[in-house]
Amino acid sequence: MTPLDLRTHRPRPVRATILGFYLVARTIDKLRAELPGGNLGPYLNHDTGFSAYVVRRMGLDMNDFRNAVAAAPDEDAVVAWLAARIDTSLAPAVNAKLESFVLERMSAEDQVLVRERHPVMVQRPDLSVLLDILEADDELTFAR
Repeated sequence: MTPLDLRTHRPRPVRATILGFYLVARTIDKLRAELPGGNLGPYLNHDTGFSAYVVRRMGLDMNDFRNAVAAAPDEDAVVAWLAARIDTSLAPAVNAKLESFVLERMSAEDQVLVRERHPVMVQRPDLSVLLDILEADDELTFAR
């Protein structure tokens, strides 16, 4: 796979799907940005993030997924790798759970963290659904 520079363009939208799962396309983009010659730019890829959550819910290890992306010649190979390892019938439940993550149900500390990590919250304090916050943050970051 060729590396991506996420300083120059955003990863795919959070609700773009691969094999029915939200965030998988975006996660592939972020993993490509970790490759030599790539750059994550303003994005994070940590063990407590949404990407890691989805990968765990698919029954995979993030490092195994990272290695599959690094070794794949193209995205079709990554999708084939995933298809051989996951149960796609889980996608609707995983996506519904992601849609249920709202700011108001988070601890006060986590709410502060979201506001610190996502500058769009200054302009859009009305946002509540975390997936909407991520999408709006992308819009703000690349509107400049």
